[in-house]
Amino acid sequence: MKQNFREHYSQKFHLKVDNTPASATDCFSKLFLILGLFLGSLFLMLGSYLIGFTTLSGATDFEKQIAQTTIKIHSLVSTQTFSYIMLLLGLGIVGVCIFHLFRRKKIIFDGQKIIVKDHPIFGKPHSFEESISSYTGVRLRLKFCQYGLLNRNKFIIELYHDDPEKIVPLYISINPKHIRSLWREYALKLNLQPIHLSEKGMVAHNPQDMNKSYADLVKGWDLPKDFIQTKRHSNSIVCKQKNDKKLIKARSIKFDAYSIMNLAIIAILSVTLSYCLYSHTFIVQYIPLNLLLALDALLLTLIVYSFLTLMVKDLILIHQKRIIVFRKLFGFAIQDALIPFETIKNIDVQFSPATSRYCLQITTQKQAINIFSKHSADDLRWIRGFIICEMMD
Repeated sequence: MKQNFREHYSQKFHLKVDNTPASATDCFSKLFLILGLFLGSLFLMLGSYLIGFTTLSGATDFEKQIAQTTIKIHSLVSTQTFSYIMLLLGLGIVGVCIFHLFRRKKIIFDGQKIIVKDHPIFGKPHSFEESISSYTGVRLRLKFCQYGLLNRNKFIIELYHDDPEKIVPLYISINPKHIRSLWREYALKLNLQPIHLSEKGMVAHNPQDMNKSYADLVKGWDLPKDFIQTKRHSNSIVCKQKNDKKLIKARSIKFDAYSIMNLAIIAILSVTLSYCLYSHTFIVQYIPLNLLLALDALLLTLIVYSFLTLMVKDLILIHQKRIIVFRKLFGFAIQDALIPFETIKNIDVQFSPATSRYCLQITTQKQAINIFSKHSADDLRWIRGFIICEMMD
């Protein structure tokens, strides 16, 4: 699927259009920049110190009087190589932070048109003006954000334009609470239609229907009564029915490009942790013992987290007009969400360009739950149709 949107800089952004003129700045989080600069500076100082230490020749009079140790210290990586790794890592982190520090966009809304002043890191600052009537609609989309092994969903409400360079953010947050209400309010205030991109293309909504529950909307749809019998799912999905309970689950773990990348990260962290444990006596000469133990614990936590993320399988139980979402791992099922039919606002198949994966997204007024993110779009459409049939009964 072609990626046809302009990425924004912020993790948190809000353009208030109630009172004009309104303005806001789209820029990277200052907190992340401060933490990144601090961490990068620590790596730089550690690398510089170790490089200076390894280049010193001879010994001071005090050092000559110290008894030589008979303990042999083994290391998988030489001190000099480790020093340059720390130095390059620090330079990379500081460089990325400086890159994001100066990149920003100033967005102004005067009631009739949008004015954008863009300050890129490369090239001269530039700006453009565009009338609100030139925009197709107010789009809601979900962006998968990866912070190392940790990931979050970023919810973005934006003015959609045929020219990707003129797409302007209105609201950005990692909190899905009231996101559909904000989406509808922006559309009504700007007199534009609310739209979103599905796996089949752009879909427009009626703002008046967005307050209705999804169960009420699907009652007027014309779906085949024998949908479940005529439309079959693939072997990667298991569907069981017993009395009034319906169970849908993944048959096995699916490995794709994202899973392979996850395995590579686990391998890299495992090697790093092994080096820290193997060269414990050597490393503790340069950093405090408590800091080294904290680093070991952090690496182990990230390895376990990444492994669990890789092995977890999704499962949903439909019972008494409710959808119960479980995350299953090694035979243990943990309830993640309980969603009554009347609280559902939308069920759609979403595509994430960051992971090249599809997922089934169930949206309520307060949350957006992604399930079955390791399955094909056809399987997800079948699950969506199955749930809709249950709502229509």
